[in-house]
Amino acid sequence: MTWRRGLCVLHHKLFDRGALGLNLDLSIDAFTSFTARTDAGRAIYALHGRFLRARPETAMPASAHLQWHRRWVFKGLPLAT
Repeated sequence: MTWRRGLCVLHHKLFDRGALGLNLDLSIDAFTSFTARTDAGRAIYALHGRFLRARPETAMPASAHLQWHRRWVFKGLPLAT
């Protein structure tokens, strides 16, 4: 997944609703609360454990923002690796 000023609609909604999260090392977590019903939804599981990539000249998210998201937004536990 690539970080930019905004995520695609699907990833943005999943991030906002706590189904996707980022660790401080910028690895992606898919949370157990997310249940996929379609092939596109199941593709979200494949993001788990992968690392975020920034587009050229785009800042990565600040660790303080990631910590806030993990504390207040994420739902449940990350998938087992």
